[in-house]
Amino acid sequence: MKSLIYLNKYIFKYKLQILTGLLFVILGNVFALFPAHLIGRSFDLITHAINNSKLNNDSNLDSLYSLLSIYAGLLILVALVRGVFMFYMRQNIIVASRHIEYDLKNDIFRHYQNLSSDFYKTNDSGDLLNRLTEDVNKVRMYLGPAIMYSFNLCTLIILIVSRMLMISPELTLIVLIPIPLLSFLIYRVSHKINLKSGIVQHQLSLLTNAAQETFSGIRLVKSLVREKQMMHYFDKISKQYMNNNISLSFINSVFFPLVLLLVGVSILLTVYMGGVLVIRDVVSVGEVAEFIIYVNMLTWPATSIGWVTEVIQRAAASQDRINEFLDKHNYTNFHHTSNNQPIHKNLYQNIQFKNVSYKYQDSGLLALNSISLDMCNGEIFGIVGHVGSGKSTLIQMLSGVLSPSVGNVLFDNISHEKLNWCQVRDNISYVSQDVFLFSDSIKNNILFGKEDVSDLELLNIAKKLCFLDEVKSFKHGFDTYVGEGGVTLSGGQKQRIALARALIRNPKFLLLDDALSNVDSETELKIMHFIKSELQDTIIVLTSNRLSVLNCCSNIFVLKYGHVVQKGNHENLISTKGEYQKLFFNQMDNQ
Repeated sequence: MKSLIYLNKYIFKYKLQILTGLLFVILGNVFALFPAHLIGRSFDLITHAINNSKLNNDSNLDSLYSLLSIYAGLLILVALVRGVFMFYMRQNIIVASRHIEYDLKNDIFRHYQNLSSDFYKTNDSGDLLNRLTEDVNKVRMYLGPAIMYSFNLCTLIILIVSRMLMISPELTLIVLIPIPLLSFLIYRVSHKINLKSGIVQHQLSLLTNAAQETFSGIRLVKSLVREKQMMHYFDKISKQYMNNNISLSFINSVFFPLVLLLVGVSILLTVYMGGVLVIRDVVSVGEVAEFIIYVNMLTWPATSIGWVTEVIQRAAASQDRINEFLDKHNYTNFHHTSNNQPIHKNLYQNIQFKNVSYKYQDSGLLALNSISLDMCNGEIFGIVGHVGSGKSTLIQMLSGVLSPSVGNVLFDNISHEKLNWCQVRDNISYVSQDVFLFSDSIKNNILFGKEDVSDLELLNIAKKLCFLDEVKSFKHGFDTYVGEGGVTLSGGQKQRIALARALIRNPKFLLLDDALSNVDSETELKIMHFIKSELQDTIIVLTSNRLSVLNCCSNIFVLKYGHVVQKGNHENLISTKGEYQKLFFNQMDNQ
């Protein structure tokens, strides 16, 4: 239950709306008492009229009919007024809960975006989505219906019990005998509901993640003919989720009938003891009828105790799962430096690595070890090495995704720690090895990098990157829908769209991490010639396993086990015995 304390800031934000709703709860419950009182008075009037007619042999009941008509009209009027109050009760509390749901989802999503890449390496996307949707929905049920019905329960019990005590304290105490038993039952079952709710939500995360991974990798599943195996795996998780839900439902299925049974016992006690007290002339028939209505009115609040308990316990379990991620503070470099003052100067004249090392925390792998190098504006730098040599790590460090474990990265002699990386990021275009395209048109995927682009610029960039003819061959041209992750396109087409998205921003700093690996050699050379001629005032850093493309680089850094073992241009490195020459001739032999 402590996890729900986090929500207090949202409740305080919408306190006026919630308090207004609670005021209407009180007014609605006050007007809920009037019908019972009017019906009780009606019973007494009828009883009195019957007794008078027997004593006086008078069958004229006109005055009784007129009074009953007035009471009937009052009942209708009270019901209408109460209906209005109940409408505004829900309009305030439930709407406030929807606003809080909106704010909470945005806060979680914003927090997700601020977390580092390490967080996403250790958490499944299906689980992230489940906490953002299903868990937040469970929390909303607590913020809206649970609060509303809990307050409604408390106020209605106070008002009804107060009225019952005014009528007959003796009958009230007898009627309320089952209440302590009901409280004990709630206490015993709440812990089990909370435990089962946590298990159900965890299993739902596994189910969501299994579905998400299967859909994302559907081409692989089909190519290896693993449909039956994946269906069996999904069916297994689904059955576990079903069994956990059934177990939770079993607790509720036992709990609710027991609550109703206890309420039924209260009604029987009311009828029996009320009859005894009427015979003793302690209470009237109308007051007993009023008591029976009050007990029936307590049926839903008493029943809702179980429902509210379940909702609160589920919300606590869900909020605990949400807080688990909200309490993580391994933020990105961009978030850590967002409060640093922007530097109003060109930061891309010179970049230096000074004894930079980086160790991955999860594996303990030293990806970079005492790297020192210089990069100047207007030049193209290549990074090459075997798999696992640290190429991508170095690129990610240049882009601000990673920060050095040891050492310093200087942008025009300004330390990376003093930079506002949000400002720096605006001038960086980074194309990674794994290209991602949104489920949108080709045009919108390109314009994701920069929106205010003319059609002429779009056509020009497509032509320079050698995919304009391919786009024109599509039925809808640039408006062609590419599917999730660009599923309808080839690897080379996806890479060129991603490159267009990067280049259309006219970046000051361009990072290409093996960004043309799926493009043929001739097209790759044309693209590199375009980049070299058009981006003369840009620092360009690229990695490539195809060494022939590095011919355009003014300086190449050769990495091995995180160290720079060679540097120089393409011709010098080929003619010098070393790691680069070995890589080059091995590649030539394999062609």
